[in-house]
Amino acid sequence: MYCGIDVSKDKSNVCILDKDKKIIVEFEIRHNKEGFEKLEQHLTQDTTIAMETTSSYCRALYSFLKGKYQVSYVDNVQMKNFTRLHHPHRKNDRVDARSIAEYLTFDFKKINPVKNDELKDLVRLYYKSVKQLSRHKHSFKSQLSIIFPELEKNFYIKRTKAVAYMLIKYPTPKAIAEATDEEIYQALIEKLNKTSKFTPDYAKRLRAVAKESVGVIDYPTSCFLYTLKLLLFYQDLVDDLKKKMEEKVKETPYGPLLNEYGYNAISLSSIVGEIGDVRRFSNHKKFVKYIGLDVSEKQSGSSQSVNCYITKQGNKYLRHLFYNMVLNHLAYKTKYAEFFYRLKESGKHAKKCMVATARKLAIRAYFDLLKCHNQ
Repeated sequence: MYCGIDVSKDKSNVCILDKDKKIIVEFEIRHNKEGFEKLEQHLTQDTTIAMETTSSYCRALYSFLKGKYQVSYVDNVQMKNFTRLHHPHRKNDRVDARSIAEYLTFDFKKINPVKNDELKDLVRLYYKSVKQLSRHKHSFKSQLSIIFPELEKNFYIKRTKAVAYMLIKYPTPKAIAEATDEEIYQALIEKLNKTSKFTPDYAKRLRAVAKESVGVIDYPTSCFLYTLKLLLFYQDLVDDLKKKMEEKVKETPYGPLLNEYGYNAISLSSIVGEIGDVRRFSNHKKFVKYIGLDVSEKQSGSSQSVNCYITKQGNKYLRHLFYNMVLNHLAYKTKYAEFFYRLKESGKHAKKCMVATARKLAIRAYFDLLKCHNQ
């Protein structure tokens, strides 16, 4: 028997077909214990089950079925095209469940689920936290330009964490000016493992500038203090996530790549978290296509499309990652930067050069990951 499951947030539609592709039963289940037990009543050990990957909604049901039955995911893009071909004029949950069951009868390739779900969740939470941190840094600097504009103009505040701790204790130029040099210095280094650029002379100069500040004296600091606390919260969260990601990626076969040039905890965790086992891709072309960096082609007879674009049908997180990796290689002038500039000098548009370099980095990543299984 073939069982197709169309998963949504609180319920799923189920369709079971026999070997002759005839419908045995169609029904709906809720995502609770009773619903899962209702589904199990209609299943046998010979039943082949498949479902689409729908964010986090399919995980509980998949976890319940795995180990007991033959269950797998189907490719969403292929499933969409299959449904358009077999049910072009109907689109609802029942039809989708039936289409998945019919898809199984053709014995197309199924997708094994990504095994590093925890690493994938950590990576995506990391990027969301970085985005929030960036927003609060912008808010912090906007309010700082009102309260103490000279601080950003005359002092090194890249170490925002240390400055934030100091400003929580002394939020205004007046409070800074009234404190002693030693108090300001201790407030700066109190939460740091190393003093970095902060010295007693730094604190002395800071107090001198605070005395001459033209910031708004009576500006309320309540919102400013809450912004500082939010900034510190997200900074600590980002640091903790980065350490946890590094620990998790070291537990995988790909951990040794952390010692290779071009990879760090964030980039390697992003790749491994999104793809799981690289051996699921039989060649580098499929890996590149999964990322969405493959080029579309339109050709018929003697007609050939001049403007070809990347498909963007793959994983947007990995596509964004490899694009950013190109920027890092350009900054450090590596051999991939030389490849980029060679394309640019030949007359290619800068964005096309970026995509070509990102594709080259993706191919390199595929073979680096594959090498970890051959060691």
